[in-house]
Amino acid sequence: LAVLNVLGILLVGLVLASTATAQNLVRLTPPESPAVGVSSIVALDLEIEFTDSTSGGGVEVSYDAGRLDFISFTFSADPGAPDFALAGPMDGDPNQPLEIGAGWNVPVSGVSRIGTFLFRVRAGGSATVSTAASPMIPGPWFDSQTPFGELVVSFGSASITGIPAVPSLGMPGLMVCSALL
Repeated sequence: LAVLNVLGILLVGLVLASTATAQNLVRLTPPESPAVGVSSIVALDLEIEFTDSTSGGGVEVSYDAGRLDFISFTFSADPGAPDFALAGPMDGDPNQPLEIGAGWNVPVSGVSRIGTFLFRVRAGGSATVSTAASPMIPGPWFDSQTPFGELVVSFGSASITGIPAVPSLGMPGLMVCSALL
């Protein structure tokens, strides 16, 4: 009976601890883009959804360079968007990961759009664009409250599916097909 009481207390403690843990998320939206043809341009928004208030931080973004070409990243001008950009990739930069950093003059929480990526689909199939913690400049996400500690953040990804182009038969192919009919 004493063992069951101890297990019950531990279970209640774990449940309370898990509900007290704030969820801070860096994500790409939409998480799954509709299938598009090769050479199409796809936009992905980089957003935060934080329960804790933050003053800013950074994220690394990696993508399947065999299926996607990075075109550009534009910081948002929306209300609630970052007040300043800490870093951002150059348009067409082929180097990975792309480092993005943003900061706010006042603490922010909730959902905030940081900016928009544009990618060109270069090959058919599914490609993943993923986000991860930034181990260098601009660095981790920080709490806006004293002691301004590093926040625990989860990172999301998105998938883009390219539809391969159907090869054209051309005039000789059409002539052969006509002759077979």
